[in-house]
Amino acid sequence: QVLYSAAYVGVLYALLSGHCALRQLRPHAASPATSDQQLDGHPPPSGTSVSVWLPLDHRVVAMRYCWQSVQKYALTEGERLVLVWMSPLAQQGVFALVSNLGSLVARLLLQPFEEVTFAHFSRLAAAGAVDHRALGQLHALLRAATIFGGVFVAFGPAYSWLLLRLLYGAKWTAEAEDGSDAPRLLAFYCAHVCTMAVNGVAEAFVNATASQAELDALATAMMALAALYIPAAAAALRLGGSTGLVLANCANMACRIAYAQGFIRRTVAALPPPAAAAAPAEAPLRLLPRLWVLTALAAAFVLTGGSRLLLGTPEASHAQQVAHVGVGAACLMGVGMAVLKAEPELLVAMRSARKRHVD
Repeated sequence: QVLYSAAYVGVLYALLSGHCALRQLRPHAASPATSDQQLDGHPPPSGTSVSVWLPLDHRVVAMRYCWQSVQKYALTEGERLVLVWMSPLAQQGVFALVSNLGSLVARLLLQPFEEVTFAHFSRLAAAGAVDHRALGQLHALLRAATIFGGVFVAFGPAYSWLLLRLLYGAKWTAEAEDGSDAPRLLAFYCAHVCTMAVNGVAEAFVNATASQAELDALATAMMALAALYIPAAAAALRLGGSTGLVLANCANMACRIAYAQGFIRRTVAALPPPAAAAAPAEAPLRLLPRLWVLTALAAAFVLTGGSRLLLGTPEASHAQQVAHVGVGAACLMGVGMAVLKAEPELLVAMRSARKRHVD
């Protein structure tokens, strides 16, 4: 994680080097006039250097981001604290293995998508261009996130055992008497990946377009949710083991999605009615994929599940396991064709989100 963070900071500095000299980013004392302005016209107290090196508005922004980080830590790492308090070491190891696999998906695939979404709607908000067309793009991105997560839900249960067997061997694919076996836990974790995908896009829009008062309300809601999440996760762990903890995480994400969806509905309601001439060109305001895509995902879930029972069992031969993978590849191709046929506006919305300027 330290190497990843260092590499990420290096990339950011490399991008910033094209806009300003890097020496400007080093800490330096503000001029007396600047520091006086940041302190509402009052000079800094004698012997105090904090006000000179870190003006008041900078400290306010820094404290706000630190407070948000504390809230996110409570929501994302609270499960680990509960595990340490209440679970045996073996169960902690199984959960760590599965959650680390899921965090790879979050860091490598979901996080860049969320950052692009945040940057796109930040530009639109700064230009005052959050209109019905922008909301149509948001709904398309949310549908793309739903489809992405739906693929994990449809294919994860059928291939979690095989994936863990290929990556970590037979030790991690054996069933445990306490219900903490890794393949079943990974199958449930795929639902958590789905909720993370949808929540990431929804909260990126909220953080990019909300006013300061709305962001303060969001911070308060997240803190209240974190206070409720810890005891709920402990109860879920005691009742359902590691699987119960994953389901508690899904419920936590569902609450955050519901809050973001309420913000999106209020944003839509506050917009003036679209012009009749512009209405046909806008993307439809839908959050769920079209019926063809949902049908393809449901069919893939059923077909891969049946293939898992017939061809993907631990006792199956290598040829049968290969056939099981072939069934999954065919189903994945069918889902992709359904998405391209029924949701062509998704690619348009994702290309628009990657643009560096506002149309």
